[in-house]
Amino acid sequence: MTDELELRLGNLSSSAALRPADENAIRHLEAWPPPVGRPAVQRRAFQISAAAAAVLVAILLANVVAAYFAPRYERAVADSGVGPVSQRFLAAFGVNDGNVTTVNDSATSSGHTVALAAGYADGLRTVLFLTIDGRGLTGDPKGFGMNPGDYGLDLNALTLSDQFGRTYGFGTGVMGPNELLFEPLGWPASSVGARLTVHIAALDPLWLRDSAVPIQGDWTLHATLISEPAHTLAVPAPVHADQATYRFTEISASETEMVVRWTVDSALNDQLRNPPAPDSKTDPMASPVSQKYFTPRVYDQAGAQLQMEMWGFTWPKTGPAEGEMTVFIKGPGRYRIELGSAVESRWVVVP
Repeated sequence: MTDELELRLGNLSSSAALRPADENAIRHLEAWPPPVGRPAVQRRAFQISAAAAAVLVAILLANVVAAYFAPRYERAVADSGVGPVSQRFLAAFGVNDGNVTTVNDSATSSGHTVALAAGYADGLRTVLFLTIDGRGLTGDPKGFGMNPGDYGLDLNALTLSDQFGRTYGFGTGVMGPNELLFEPLGWPASSVGARLTVHIAALDPLWLRDSAVPIQGDWTLHATLISEPAHTLAVPAPVHADQATYRFTEISASETEMVVRWTVDSALNDQLRNPPAPDSKTDPMASPVSQKYFTPRVYDQAGAQLQMEMWGFTWPKTGPAEGEMTVFIKGPGRYRIELGSAVESRWVVVP
């Protein structure tokens, strides 16, 4: 045992160094106090041998490595707001300052400062909120980009990766010029936590619109996010309406959103499979048929209708229509899904 320990200790990197806090902790190591009830003995200084110190170094270094690759061990979630991100911007993504993580990392290049203000991750998506020169995450989201100085990220010159070298593509759903939606974190980052690196190579002067020339630069930002879990829910029974049959194919949910997929088998599909010509002012999804049979809604247990992030249908050349929607939810609980005003509802439970 001793020979093996000495061999392993001898293989430790000679460049390893303790942090000041670690050195201070070792200097103050003392013998464990005697159990209560036993005679007190004279207190003696506790000295550690070089081999024992090396063991402590190895343990400390192992913890440093674990903390880097598995940040779940040192999670620090914001509990006092997220700085420059307004509730209006957070609500557009179905999150709030209670479930996002503050970041506050920034980089300056080409005379512009980009800051990563906050982020959120779960089993369905990864969301990042950024400011450029202190702008982009307050006020009216719909009005941003209209005024001089409103810069946005050039999405063609941006990458996201984790500490394991995995890169992430953009997700499907709501995105803004400085609010990024990516696919969910992959394993093992989804399990142990992700140390994300955002690299940005260009900014867009949004107010110049078509005449805008991207500003080249080099901005690298970092964030540590812990992914909240997502669950695959049992699908409810099919729904049989007077002119259509609905079958749920997949339902998944995290603490903030739910994704529902279903099919619609009906002769009504033919009315929507071939929409009017592009120059027509008629919106096929605004027709009475669409409202009755092809407009989904979701309600919480109290009967309040929930905010929809997106929904839509795909009509193959033949066969049932394929529906999909993403709705922001309010955490665990019971939710009522309505796939059309003339369609019977179904309940699901998010754990």
